[in-house]
Amino acid sequence: MPLKAPRPVKYEPIPVIDLLMEMNVYSRLMLDLAYYSVVVKDTSIAYEVQRIEDKLDADWSLLVMQASLAVRSARDAEEMVSVYRMANALDKLSDSAADIAMLVIRNIGISEPVRAALLESEEVVTTIKVQNKGLEGFSVGRLYEIMTGFNILAIRRENYWIINPSENEEIRLGDILIVRGTLDSLNTIANILGDKLALKKPLVEERENKIAKKIAYMKNITDVMIDLAFHAIVNNDKLAAIEVLNLEEIVDDTIHKMILTIIEKFHDNPEEATGLLSFVISMENVADAAAELVTPLASNLPIHPIVKRVEEESIERIVRLKIPSNFKETPLGELGLDELGAIPIAIYRGRKIIPLPNENTVIKPGDILIVKIYSGMEENLNEKLDNYNIEIEGIEIEEEED
Repeated sequence: MPLKAPRPVKYEPIPVIDLLMEMNVYSRLMLDLAYYSVVVKDTSIAYEVQRIEDKLDADWSLLVMQASLAVRSARDAEEMVSVYRMANALDKLSDSAADIAMLVIRNIGISEPVRAALLESEEVVTTIKVQNKGLEGFSVGRLYEIMTGFNILAIRRENYWIINPSENEEIRLGDILIVRGTLDSLNTIANILGDKLALKKPLVEERENKIAKKIAYMKNITDVMIDLAFHAIVNNDKLAAIEVLNLEEIVDDTIHKMILTIIEKFHDNPEEATGLLSFVISMENVADAAAELVTPLASNLPIHPIVKRVEEESIERIVRLKIPSNFKETPLGELGLDELGAIPIAIYRGRKIIPLPNENTVIKPGDILIVKIYSGMEENLNEKLDNYNIEIEGIEIEEEED
């Protein structure tokens, strides 16, 4: 099945916000589908990733045309930088996803360390088959109402795919859902749908296990960078923007060391080495995309209202949890956020940011916990946090005066 040449593009009067929203939804969807295609070695979904990239490449060109026509003043030009940067960042995400999917299509060294790493991540992508007859005919939106902590990326129905199904799409008995979420939330959802998760971590050699753990760490940190970057631009949070840029330097340094390790440890298996190198370089490009998102904010340029609106209307939500002053120090795991499928991204402690907190990280009075949830989880989260007098709030991080 040959890949198609890029589609011809001509100017169309499509609003910038519509194009940016489509790029935002589908570029992140592509990355999840690409990871899934690697885990199960599914070339059909890898081709779907390539097809979406072709559409987003056209969207990028149309967006640049439309945004160029919208600039009327110096202020417009300054704000439009954030729009261009966001479009470029989302284009980088889609390119990274397409590169990962191409490894599957070309069967280039899809090694067990990569598959093992993706199954050790904070969030995983897997399939669940609809086998509960009582749920046949339920809409996707109805499923989101009765279950939280997951996102349906695609539906495999007989011999075709429904990518990014709308909330009005009805599920049918036998549908195979590609879903993303934490293991706890996905296990709950699988039970409700009448299925069991078939996630089996591959057996890896000792040299492969070290690489797998590094890749898992890098995937988690690049995921956090993307989430923290969107949090930064929505909340005008320059402190978070600077942290994303700091993390990007850490990623660059770690990737460089990983490349040297792969060349040294896998010199006897060039095909596997090629696959590993290609995968980690794609992850570096994801980190670069996160850095590009926050560059305007870090450079004191204004963020266009369109950019904030795009993220605010996403199915994912980044919320801030204010820990009260009378809070008793407690390990993060005891808050029970994982039961809801909520994912801690970072902790603000004064002017310090602690990224990638784990279940043993101690939450202290006055902390602000940055958490990713899915749309519809707000009420359940609020009920759980009421027991600790923790409030869900939006915050503005004020800059310190020199």
